[in-house]
Amino acid sequence: MLTATYVLLTLSIEQKKERHFIARLLQYVQTIARRPQEIDPVFIESQLKELTTFAETRHQRKVEACLMPAVRAADASCGALINDLESLSRLGGAMLNAVHKCLRRAMRRSASQGKFLCRTVDLYCQNLLKRLDKEEQELLPLAQKVISSEEWFEIGSQFLAQEDNGAATQPELRPRRARIYASGSGAAAA
Repeated sequence: MLTATYVLLTLSIEQKKERHFIARLLQYVQTIARRPQEIDPVFIESQLKELTTFAETRHQRKVEACLMPAVRAADASCGALINDLESLSRLGGAMLNAVHKCLRRAMRRSASQGKFLCRTVDLYCQNLLKRLDKEEQELLPLAQKVISSEEWFEIGSQFLAQEDNGAATQPELRPRRARIYASGSGAAAA
């Protein structure tokens, strides 16, 4: 059970960091939306990149690749929860693509585009928060109930291997949304 504690503690710490990134970005866009002429799209882009690199990498590697398959294999009745989480993830990908389109338009310093950018970033962050809430309130408690000690050991081993390999910087393990943005693809690719 020590491995389960390690996995859950790791996810909890990462979720707190993600919430911090989200809160910081939300505070900026909610404040600056009242003064659209002062919006700095470059700053928003850098903050968004920091958030998505952390949030999407964590989610992609640990929750979607390790935890969700283990929960699905352990409890066939969790399909609705897993589908909800996957739906939030896909919606987040589409929202992230919309944010990047808004960023490109806002670079032209249009006040109306700046307000729309702030609203789009806000919606993306709210989606991330909803996904985090669902993970914390439903997925993690369910995982604690249905995953065996052997499976927790395997998940913990995967987490450690990812940390040892510096997975966040390896291109093959970068989050799918970051690759979509880098390739310039639209929301359909998410």
